[in-house]
Formats: sequence, structure tokens, C-alpha cells
Amino acid sequence: MHTLLRVFLVAVLGAGLLTLLQSPAAADPIVTVTVTIKRITLLAGGDCGDPDFYNRVWINGIYHDNEDSESQDDLEGNPDIAPDWEFSKPIDVATLTTPGHIPIKIEVHDEDGGLCFGGEHYDSSPTADRFFDGYIDLAGCSVHDPRQTDQPYLGGCRTPIVQAGTADERVRLTFELDAREPASAPGLNIRCTHTPVWPKPGEPVTIVATALDGELQPTIIADDLEIWVNLQASAASLAGDPLQSRRSVGSLTETFTPRADMAPFAYGCRLAKNGVNLFSSWHTVAVGDPFPNFTFPKPAVPISYTGPRSSRIDIVFVADKDEYDSPADPRFIADVAATIERSYWGLKEYLTRQDMFNFWLLPDNTGYASDASGDKDCDHGLPVLWDDAYGWAEAAAILHHRGGQQDCAQRSDRIFSVLVDPGKQRIAAHETAHQPFGLSDEYPEGGAFAQEVYPNVYEDFADCEDDAPLLQRTPAACRSWDKEHWYGDQDWWTSEPMPDDLMFDNGRAREADIRRFTYVFEGCEAAKC
Repeated sequence: MHTLLRVFLVAVLGAGLLTLLQSPAAADPIVTVTVTIKRITLLAGGDCGDPDFYNRVWINGIYHDNEDSESQDDLEGNPDIAPDWEFSKPIDVATLTTPGHIPIKIEVHDEDGGLCFGGEHYDSSPTADRFFDGYIDLAGCSVHDPRQTDQPYLGGCRTPIVQAGTADERVRLTFELDAREPASAPGLNIRCTHTPVWPKPGEPVTIVATALDGELQPTIIADDLEIWVNLQASAASLAGDPLQSRRSVGSLTETFTPRADMAPFAYGCRLAKNGVNLFSSWHTVAVGDPFPNFTFPKPAVPISYTGPRSSRIDIVFVADKDEYDSPADPRFIADVAATIERSYWGLKEYLTRQDMFNFWLLPDNTGYASDASGDKDCDHGLPVLWDDAYGWAEAAAILHHRGGQQDCAQRSDRIFSVLVDPGKQRIAAHETAHQPFGLSDEYPEGGAFAQEVYPNVYEDFADCEDDAPLLQRTPAACRSWDKEHWYGDQDWWTSEPMPDDLMFDNGRAREADIRRFTYVFEGCEAAKC
């Protein structure tokens, strides 16, 4: 089913858009650097079974690898892969050893084990070394390898670079490098949304760009606020001027009509303020039904696609079958837009990493949300073939309007429910913090659990006491509540404050929440989403 999804994306978004569109030129003082592995082909070696390729990547000396990730496991045993693995890291240009040069190192490894006695490091470089060891020159965004003295300039950013090794165990490696403006900066954010989220052919689309401060308030007077749109389904880059630009405080709005042939479009929002430049990332949007004759189950419809699945949090919106007529129900389309803007982009920790999210619509409404009040049983009706056809998604969000119903997350099934209520705007943010981020409820009668890595809730006081200093707190901050069903220790513990806490009352994200978010997002930066 993973292959089916990629074929779908190529057909709907265009092969060029899968590599991401070109953003406005990267500028100081912060850039987001990406290394995208486009293809690895075995040329020689691999004598101990079929290759299980993975990459080790260093961006300005910061190490990443995607060994044992889901996307890596899916491609094991294949000697010629086109994985689209994206490794990324925001880089403060002031920290560069050589001004304007961001060092990049890429290695190709084979995940051998057992009788193979460890993995293989394949040669992927025409130099005496077995790896690419070069840099991005921010002046013009170009790629260089000074070891290749006859031709150290290898091409521009976002240009496929092909290198082959010369040793007995060698591969051909195709990769792309880029340095683009980040999606956020300290005290400065850009929110970029569109409505309707799933436009019909010929239906006008409105894009809103909003400059926000560090607390997500529209107080920023932008030096420049821009909306960029690309209507070309197969375009690999965006050239020319933005659709609209102005110096203003607050929001900028643009309405346009996508192409009539149901081609997808892409858009993004750019903010410049006091020498800091932000770009929301490109959001690619499907128009109409991409596969009207496709047999059930249809692939999920991308309504905001920012990049490869292995490097993104993929959220699929589901229309509750007892609430909406179909996924095309105008009420559902409006509710999805409201949930993204108010809940996802209403939480600072999500908005600042908006380039790490993909949003989709499930093209059927066979799922429904259960009521977790009373017996506390979270037992949602899963969409048909949810695990088989949509196993790539991190989570599904079932939207509904039943105000007396208690929402809950079924983490083992990657699904949660969300009441759409303008007065309760962070329900989706809270439930997403359960799945896929792995945070526990922090209140009595909630769904409490103790996460093994970077928990926010503990099964005993000693663990809370030990972790509190790591969260800049004293053990006196630890509080407890009774377990409903317990054996042994009768209490749950947390040092997170109350009220106004995301996992207590849908308030702000606190230190333990932020720590867990950072951990998961860093996995996405290593193509391990």
C-alpha cells in the first residue's frame, strides 16, 4: 500500500511537486537545510544477501540516520531504491565555521546483521573517500565538493546530483540539497491557510497570510508579507513574483480560481521583518476527486502536502458517518479548515513546525467517533481498511459535533475524535499530543500512561522527583491523583502545572510537552516520522 500511495502522489501532485517547489531565496540569519536522498543503486558488492540501504547524514556537523525507520524497512532487500528520504535541520548562520558555507556529509550504509557480521559502508563518492563531503554555498545556493578538484561545483540547490563510488562495494547516489527560509523564528511566525480545504473544479480559493508574534498574536508590522501561488501541476520550481505583496500589520488575503482540469496547486506565505525572512513551506492541494473511477478504497486526498511522508506528521481527517453526509459535505470541509487554523495553528509548538505536517482527507465516511464518557471505553469505529490501506498515516482525526460526548485517542489504532466547537479550539491539538506525540492526560479519570522516553506522567513519585530538575523544576512541583484501577502504587504523578496546560485543560504546552514534541520532530528531521 505504500507503493500505491506514492503512485497516487506522482499522478496527483506531479513528479516535480514531490521534490518540493522552490521557495523564495534563503536568507540570513536562519535557514532550514534539507538533504533529500532521491535514489540509491547498487553497482557492485552486496555479497551477503540483498542490500538494506539507509543513510547517515551530517548537516553542519549534526548527525542523522534513518536506520530501522518504517520507510527504510519498507525498502529493504531492494538493490535500486527511490526513497525520497528528507533529512533537515534549522541552522543559525552565525554558527558556521566558514561564513556562508554549510557543511554536508552523506554516507550510504547496508543494515546487515546476523551471519553478515555487521553492516556495509558502500562507496558513493568518486573521490578517495567513500562518502560525499561538501557544502552548500548560501550565496546563490549552490553545492560544492572541494575534493573534486577538476569540478568542485556540482550544481545548484534543488538540482539532482549524481555520484558513483569506485570501490569493490559501491553504489550510485542521487541526492538534492537545499537551504530555504525557515517556517518560524523566535518571536515571529507566519500562518498560511486556504479555504475551502478541498476545492471543487472551478471553485474560488482564498488564501490568508497572517503575521504573528511569539504568542501568536497579530501584532507584527511586516516589512513584507507575501502570498505565493503555483497553478502548474507538474512544475518543479516557482519563478517570478509573488501573487500579492504588501507592507502591513495582520493579514493578507488573495482569492483565485485553480485550473479547470482538476490539477493540484501549491501555495505558500512569506514574511520579512527586520532582516528575518520566514516561508510557511509549500502547501500542495488537490482539486476535486483525483481518481473518480478508482475502486474502493480510494487513496487519501492531500489537502496540505508539504513533503515526504517519512519526514512529516501525516494527519488524516475523517468525516463521522453519523454526522456528515460524505467527506464532500460542505460542513465537513468547513470544519476541517477551522480545525487546522484554530487548533493546529493555534498551538505555537505546532505552528512553528508547520513544515512538518501533511493533512489529508479520507475519501469515505465509514468511520465514527465513540463516546468515552461513562465507562471510559475508547472504541472508535475504524474506517474500512484503515490499517491496511492507510497504515502510513500517523493519526486519523474523526470530526463530529456531539457536545455531550467525551473525546479520546485510541493510540494503538492511530485514531482520535475531535469535537468541532469554536469555544473549545484546542481539542485536536490535545488529542494529537496523545497520538502521534505520545503524551498522557494529566487529570483524574483521563487516559493516563507513563511514556518510556520523555514522559509527562509517571507511575511513582521517585520518577517524577528525578525528572523535575530536567524540566527546570523542583520535586515540590510533583502532584498526584488516584488511579481508577490500580495494582501496587495507587497514584499517577506529574510536575506539569495546572490549570492552563495542554494535557490538563487544553491550555498551553508546558515543558514536558515541549520536550516530547522536540523529540518527535527531531525524528522527522532524520526521516523517521
